[in-house]
Amino acid sequence: MLRKLLTAIALLSLATLARAQGSTTAPKPTLIKAGRILDLRTGKYLTGQGILVEDGKIREVAAFADLQTHLPKDAVAVDLSRATVLPGLIDSHAHLLMAVSAAVNPSHNILDAIAGMSASQRVLLGAHMAREDLEAGFTTVRNVGHSGADGDAALRDAIDAGSVPGPRILASCRKLTPPGGQAVRLNPANAQ
Repeated sequence: MLRKLLTAIALLSLATLARAQGSTTAPKPTLIKAGRILDLRTGKYLTGQGILVEDGKIREVAAFADLQTHLPKDAVAVDLSRATVLPGLIDSHAHLLMAVSAAVNPSHNILDAIAGMSASQRVLLGAHMAREDLEAGFTTVRNVGHSGADGDAALRDAIDAGSVPGPRILASCRKLTPPGGQAVRLNPANAQ
């Protein structure tokens, strides 16, 4: 089941990647047959549902049989009839432009990210991590700092423009800290 779910996420991600790379070939429509879908409005699971994906976006969620009646002939079918399909996940505390290690003191992680990587390295890291989040099912990320001088805003804008694949980003931009707060002893241009 997990493999089939990852296949569906990969199909959506590939469509997003094709758009980001300016592909002139439109991705084929995809009909996902879901075992159960969580309806967020009611809090109940619906069975016998289908999800129609066109151009990398969910166009319709309805009874699977109803979607089959007006399905394009070149559509790809993905059978997740033994799986539960959830809506896009939201990561409400992310640091996309900073890779950390659990084995290292948190303040050293911040210092390594801010002083040990160039702005270019951090941008590439952020693009990589944004794509990983999207492929893992996260459609929205709230980035909460340590992104350099508005690095998360630049990443957000690149994703919105279709230049790189990734989730919607709620960017915190430059960090505000009180005296003695995080990263205030560093160069003010880098301690954002």
